[in-house]
Amino acid sequence: MQRHLNAVLGDRYRIERELGRGGMASVWLAHDLRLDRPVALKVLEPDLAGAIGVERFLREIRVTARVQHPNIISVLDSGVCSGAGGESLPWFTMTYVDGESLRQRMNRDRQLPIDDVIRIAESTAAALQMAHANGVVHRDIKPENLLLSGDHTYVADFGIAKAVLDTGTERLTNTGIVIGTPAYMSPEQATNDIVDEKSDQYALATVVYELLCGEPPFTGATAQAIVARRLAEPARPIRSVRATVPMSVEAAVLRALERVPADRFASVSDFAVALRSATHSHDSSRKRATLGWRAGIGALLVLAAAAAAPIAIRRLRAYTGPSSAAQALYQRGIRSYAKRTPEGVSDALDALTAATRLDSAYADAWAGLAKTYVRAYERGFVFLGPARDSALRLALSAADHSIAADPRNADAWLTKGMVNRQVDPTDMTQALRAFHRALGLDSTLAQAWHQLGITSMELGLPDSALAAWRRSVAANPTYAEGVSFLALGHFWRRQYDSASHWADSTVAIDPAFVLGRQVQGQVAVERHDLARGAAAFKAQERIASGVEVVNALAGEALVSARAGRRSEAHETLSRAESLATTFSPTALHTAILMAMPYAALGENDRAVAWLTRYSPSADLHFQLHLRCEPPLDPLANDPRFRALLTIPKPAPPRGC
Repeated sequence: MQRHLNAVLGDRYRIERELGRGGMASVWLAHDLRLDRPVALKVLEPDLAGAIGVERFLREIRVTARVQHPNIISVLDSGVCSGAGGESLPWFTMTYVDGESLRQRMNRDRQLPIDDVIRIAESTAAALQMAHANGVVHRDIKPENLLLSGDHTYVADFGIAKAVLDTGTERLTNTGIVIGTPAYMSPEQATNDIVDEKSDQYALATVVYELLCGEPPFTGATAQAIVARRLAEPARPIRSVRATVPMSVEAAVLRALERVPADRFASVSDFAVALRSATHSHDSSRKRATLGWRAGIGALLVLAAAAAAPIAIRRLRAYTGPSSAAQALYQRGIRSYAKRTPEGVSDALDALTAATRLDSAYADAWAGLAKTYVRAYERGFVFLGPARDSALRLALSAADHSIAADPRNADAWLTKGMVNRQVDPTDMTQALRAFHRALGLDSTLAQAWHQLGITSMELGLPDSALAAWRRSVAANPTYAEGVSFLALGHFWRRQYDSASHWADSTVAIDPAFVLGRQVQGQVAVERHDLARGAAAFKAQERIASGVEVVNALAGEALVSARAGRRSEAHETLSRAESLATTFSPTALHTAILMAMPYAALGENDRAVAWLTRYSPSADLHFQLHLRCEPPLDPLANDPRFRALLTIPKPAPPRGC
């Protein structure tokens, strides 16, 4: 099989060794030759290459790609190859986790430390909450499907997942056969009853029970015996096996193991919150800065409490400033936020949530948390939450906490303005007031000048925008985002030499800054230096993740289109579109960047189709890109494109 896979996929992957094999597919360690990285390649077993097997495998690909989250193994690529017998074998590649399964860890350590158990449970719950928010129930949570790499836990294998919010035609199993692993099945799953999100909660509680006690709550010689015990008797109390487990942890696990789904927690994240709250109440002296709260569970807890009552931060004594631990978490969070990547947002949420929990009066930490949620919202990054707009609600609450903590904090008012920009992207009045108030408190705040520059550009004031970005760079010459937008300001005005200077300066400040590489590539293309543009977009792709990979591929396709390599451009666009389907709704910048190569190819229908994917079209930032982007010039006279503009755009050549 390895030799055959190398023969049919050798132009893209080098198959190195088999990692594992299940009843439906085999998994191989492969090396991605294009991106020079290890990946895990999963391919359907040839014996199952009939219509049913192929359809089920393709559904697994679609479901796995649909649930993007830092704690879920991501789909990177997919396709169909020919088997040795000529049959069609679908395959897909995933992130390769260099670590071990939870089962392997348990084989060494029969019982795990309580803090490790809670951390693993929280990470798994964060991943499952995202899956449930997308209508997907995993249905096979067990130690074999939880992968460990350092302190990070990944959920793998959505092979028997069920799309519960879709129509019956989207269900992955409808044969009446009970599918899953008996020791971890909920009672309703074991009896082939209706299965929903609470079945995953039950399975996770079973794993937690086993990690604490050394064995699952129900055992037996056969699958039938396990199911019979589960239906006939409650789980044995954990403390009868391990007396050091806090009573409140035991209570949380046993509640999630209730035989009736309605008696369990409302959601798997509620279960995780109960576990962590239980350990905090058991021994407050063991508080740590961050305890594995993945992608915002801690923030959800803190901000939910805040929403129930007016914001009021009372101090029994004069506030003397944050502790060194809180400051360290804040600095870590801000560094991660500045990366503008999904992973950076996830780590920033962890660190800043922990900082606010350590010190609820730390205005800067609340502001950083709000800005991170704004970034997740505007860039379309995945994080824990039922919908995209939950990020905005969390941002609003955090921004208000920041101002309540310190009404004279310039960063707090800057953050309030950034949130206001997203609350109503068609009206910048409130945002401008907040930015001017921030600068009135601190005229050296580089990020406030940067935000004022963006807003001025959106309002059709390019001279004011460039002046604001120059003030931003003067205030902090190492602030990469401000420098990159100074480059963009010149780029949008067709001043490509100046744009090139500032784009190169951005990359010099931070070679791993995704936006810097993107701007460098765009400027190079407009200066007809296609080789330099291709190199910049390739660099962007190498350091990008999530939806940013789509944006990088759009840049590569633009280079190919401008060079007249149409087939190459279409091949790259095909890859980009395949990845883009996993991110919904379409992010503003993705709609713009995907339209550019189609415009360069003269395929106006497809270019306009991408632009119409974004809503609302009256968003002032969207309008800025429509008016000002040089690669969209070929669309300037297309009536469908002009209909998108709220302010008419002159025909090219023109400046913004």
